[in-house]
Amino acid sequence: MDAQENPVREFVLLIGAVVLAGSCIHVYLSRRVSLWLDLLDAVVIIGFGLASPTPTSVVAYVFTAVWFRALYGSAWQSLLRCVLMAAALYVTVPLWPLVPHHAVSPSTVGLFESFPLLFLAVFIARQLGAGLLAREQGTKRVTALATTGSQLLGLTDSGQIRALAWTACTEICASTPGLRMLKAVRDGTGLRVEGAAGSFLRVPEALPGTAISTTADPADAQIVDPAALDAATGATLDWMCISLRSMREDSWMLVGAPRKIPSDALLCVRDLINQVALALRNSDVHHQLTVQAQYDSLTGLDNRASFTAKLSSGIDLHTGLDGLHVLFLDLDDFKDVNDVLGHRAGDAVLVEVAARLSACTRPLDVCARLGGDEFAVVLHGSTVAAATDVAQRVVDALTVPMVIGGRIARVGASVGIATATPGIDIDELVHQADVAMYAAKANGKGQVQTYHQGLLKADAPRLTFEWQLAAAAAAGELVIHYQPIVSLPNINCTGVEALVRWQHPERGLLFPGHFIEIAERTGVIVDIGAFVLRQACADAAAWQHAHAGIPLDVHVNVSARELDHDHFIDTVLDCLAATGFPAANLILELTETVILDAPVAIERVRALAAHGIKIAVDDFGTGYSSLTTLRTLPVDIIKLDMSFVAGALTNTVDRTVISAIVRMSAELGIETVAEGVERLDQQRFLEGIGTNAAQGYLYARPMPAASCARWLEGNLRDADASDDKMRGKSRTAPESGHTLVPVKLQS
Repeated sequence: MDAQENPVREFVLLIGAVVLAGSCIHVYLSRRVSLWLDLLDAVVIIGFGLASPTPTSVVAYVFTAVWFRALYGSAWQSLLRCVLMAAALYVTVPLWPLVPHHAVSPSTVGLFESFPLLFLAVFIARQLGAGLLAREQGTKRVTALATTGSQLLGLTDSGQIRALAWTACTEICASTPGLRMLKAVRDGTGLRVEGAAGSFLRVPEALPGTAISTTADPADAQIVDPAALDAATGATLDWMCISLRSMREDSWMLVGAPRKIPSDALLCVRDLINQVALALRNSDVHHQLTVQAQYDSLTGLDNRASFTAKLSSGIDLHTGLDGLHVLFLDLDDFKDVNDVLGHRAGDAVLVEVAARLSACTRPLDVCARLGGDEFAVVLHGSTVAAATDVAQRVVDALTVPMVIGGRIARVGASVGIATATPGIDIDELVHQADVAMYAAKANGKGQVQTYHQGLLKADAPRLTFEWQLAAAAAAGELVIHYQPIVSLPNINCTGVEALVRWQHPERGLLFPGHFIEIAERTGVIVDIGAFVLRQACADAAAWQHAHAGIPLDVHVNVSARELDHDHFIDTVLDCLAATGFPAANLILELTETVILDAPVAIERVRALAAHGIKIAVDDFGTGYSSLTTLRTLPVDIIKLDMSFVAGALTNTVDRTVISAIVRMSAELGIETVAEGVERLDQQRFLEGIGTNAAQGYLYARPMPAASCARWLEGNLRDADASDDKMRGKSRTAPESGHTLVPVKLQS
């Protein structure tokens, strides 16, 4: 009889289909199959089979249901499910004839023969399901790791980095069933728990110190007493200990999972730890750079750049009523401290001066070390009388002797005071304080001088020198001397460094030490730098034209004031265009201090590099952030400081440092140039460690352009000679009197 003649059968079939479909949907959404659901499915299958024209009609669904449900639960659950389904089919056969309208015994052909296939289908489904599930879990872990890595790149706050790391740990645990993580930190003899991810009955605040066995090698740490860990999770797990020494912490990540920790999950955890460790190191470097960009590394006071920025901001906010004053301090007799007690004692004196200066001022005042033994203070909301009292208090405090290394050191201070007036700019205010300070020093030691217009006449000699320096370039008094740079080991000339000199009309030839600091302070360095750049490019272009096809690199030093100038990039590019000198042969030398002191230095250096200009870091290894410099800037050349070269043959530390720098540079594809090479044994040492080039008196002293041209021509004529014959032989260049090693030009 068909369904229309038997509405009960139709209803049973409909209800069975709905229940079985709902069961499948529930399993898919919950990703698990409970025992009551298996029992319900078995009952529905019996009813479905009894209502069907033949019991074998339900076999296809049984296979589908068993296959689908085999993806969830344990192997024992899948086996029990097979038994229940087989039992349901087995029971359906004898009951089927008892149903009305089933007059004929059912056909069971192929029914019982399908039972082995049923169990085989479960086995295959579980194998496939396990593989698919592992792949899905692995994809989630990789996605969590990649997302965390990209987010870490933009973070510099250590708190945010650690919070993001724990979010990633939670995601990794969620994608790996049963995985748990705890961070344990050594706290005396015990362990303090700082974080947890995964399912815990109760996250413990502490663990016994005996839970972990450690050795000298952090990688050998093992969990020897997991009782407290198992109690926290409510299950017996397999635990592993991963050292967090890469984060510079005496701590461990404790990872646990039922039976065995998946190897790919463990690898993911290790990768996450490495990412977080790198992010934390970058955070530390960022913090150090921020501090170094604003504060003097020796005294902890504001540095010149920070002083200038805060003073500029104070002038902008100055209303003429709040009393903005600038105090300039220069120590008296500080040179005697350095000469008698040594530079280390001198540094200790500067630190003590900074402490006393801070004690004489308010927290809202700005105390800065401008360089050497020069200090400055910015006072807000004070009268002239109050500023004078502060200055006198500072002078009195610094007259008290200091005990440095068990010896007595005495210094004093001369202080100049300048008061901001409406409309005054920062350069003028600083200049007034500077003039007042020099006037105080001229009046004797330990004096305080307030600025007034009459001081300009009294300070005429120093101002005259500054004015002469400002006009030196236009007057044709600046000259450029060049010192060759030679390659190692074949001693071929690769370039020259341009070094400025001042041919003073009264004092004769002055070296940079006599005027560069003044040029920096007054801003004249921008014009001097532009002159040096243009003249050096013009001279080098002429040498290249005279010897076509033989390019020559020219190294030009750049100061912080130049790099901070808004038109510096245009000045460089205009110079190259005017002289026809190739950008690829121009090398701008910057010290690490220059890069840190100039707020926009990194962006402008990158812009110059984008035009093909090469960047060299001068005096490398003496700065605080050498490695950070290489990571953040497009550096082509590292110039090794002469202090390392001088001590490399006698000082183990210097030798180790310079060797490490050369090896690191080679791996990064950065060339190295050693400065201050004066002896042949130094050259041989540099050759041995793989230094690319050298510069120093062993090869040539700095010389005027005309002498340098003759030196290059003479060595060019010897270019065909063997390098082996040339090395070690010297000759005297005409007119220069310098002992030179024959070299040849090359790119």
